[in-house]
Amino acid sequence: MDEQQMTTPYKSPLCATLADLPETELVPAKYLTGGSIGAQIAYGQESSIMTATRQPGYHSKPHTHAAEQMNYVLSGELFIFVGDDGFLAHEGDIFRIPKDAVHWSHVSGTGPCVLLEVHAPSLIGDPGVIDTATPLLTDEEKRDMSSIQKIESIWPDDIDRDAIEARVMKRLGY
Repeated sequence: MDEQQMTTPYKSPLCATLADLPETELVPAKYLTGGSIGAQIAYGQESSIMTATRQPGYHSKPHTHAAEQMNYVLSGELFIFVGDDGFLAHEGDIFRIPKDAVHWSHVSGTGPCVLLEVHAPSLIGDPGVIDTATPLLTDEEKRDMSSIQKIESIWPDDIDRDAIEARVMKRLGY
């Protein structure tokens, strides 16, 4: 091995550094009633992982996707609504959104909320996401991208978000 090879670490196509992942606008403004969300996303054949930063005032509209979602709150807090119920998730909490469950969230505090989110299958089917998400795939896997499910979000307009939130917030004492 020459000196250059010894000082340049091998970079596997199955590994990335979070700082090197591009940021994407995860949810278009038309699906928000406040705030914004940016995310850094990596995906494999059957799952995706992202850090998603929801800014203060972030308030999404109800949506669903055919992917199970597991979340870890890295910092901050946010209200999560799933179906007809909801809860406040704080730093250190882990929560799950079942596959196809209608859900949305609201950051009502003064600071951002950062989540580590895992989706299975990969939640990379929304417009623009696949263009900025980083594949952690071998060269052979990249040759047949047709085998990767690219789940997208669906935004139903028949959910009374405000009524559900009012009932849940009252139950939670807010």
